[in-house]
Amino acid sequence: MSDESRKQTDRSRAASRELAAAYPRFRAGLLAFLRSKVSEPAVAEDLLHEVFLKALDALGRGARPSNLPAWLRTIAANALTDHYRRARPTEALPADLADGGPGYNQAEQEVAACLIPFINGLPPKYRRVMYATTLEGKSGAQLSRELGLTPSAIKSRMARGRAMLREAILDCCHIEATAGGEILEYRRRRGKP
Repeated sequence: MSDESRKQTDRSRAASRELAAAYPRFRAGLLAFLRSKVSEPAVAEDLLHEVFLKALDALGRGARPSNLPAWLRTIAANALTDHYRRARPTEALPADLADGGPGYNQAEQEVAACLIPFINGLPPKYRRVMYATTLEGKSGAQLSRELGLTPSAIKSRMARGRAMLREAILDCCHIEATAGGEILEYRRRRGKP
């Protein structure tokens, strides 16, 4: 057995011990989380099994999470996303579906359209920058030339506009996302239009 092979075996054994020790502590919480997201208890159990297999594999490859519970929860959230992607029925697109051309993404366009009421609620100097960059696809440099402002002023307005936009959206909607920012679930808050 080569040194590299031996090191890999040692890492796998250490990962197995580490995960075996963590399993009893985190099993119930992760299972409750998974059961809250799927209707079938057996599916939740299968997903839990998948979570620990993925964690074991990652630990064996050398992953060293600084916050094990959060890391396991992220793996569980990703397993749920994968589960629902696999379960989603697919069908062929109609032949007459118009293509928006290269770089066109209909989903992005639909999300951008949902932002219009939120952008309209921003102060005018931020509204103009957010419209141009978010809806019109203009770059900060391009907008800087058009408005006669410095690039740093545009960047500042973009950052402040995004922060205000985020606050307005989170005030209206509850959003659950992975650590990487992928949206898992969202719903309108009660009493919000």
